[in-house]
Amino acid sequence: MSEADLAVDTGQALLDLGDTRRADHLIAEGKHLLPSSRDKTKGVFLTYQAASFLDQEEPEPAAAATTEALLLARRIGAPRCVKLVDGLLPRFQP
Repeated sequence: MSEADLAVDTGQALLDLGDTRRADHLIAEGKHLLPSSRDKTKGVFLTYQAASFLDQEEPEPAAAATTEALLLARRIGAPRCVKLVDGLLPRFQP
């Protein structure tokens, strides 16, 4: 497991536990540690980051992360990431 994966997985666990501030920091750190050869993983990390922003009631950065994830997923053909983005869309309704 790489440092990027460890940071994001820890961030996701913290997000699940409600510690959104620390979760967002770790997810962002993991995203920046990824090489471009792992763009599919980066797309997934971006959706995790968007979820963290939504949990913090910060829709603008959540929308930016979601958009980046969707554009990346479409560019590289990553259906799992597109599905994760689709799952976030209802959270933007309120």
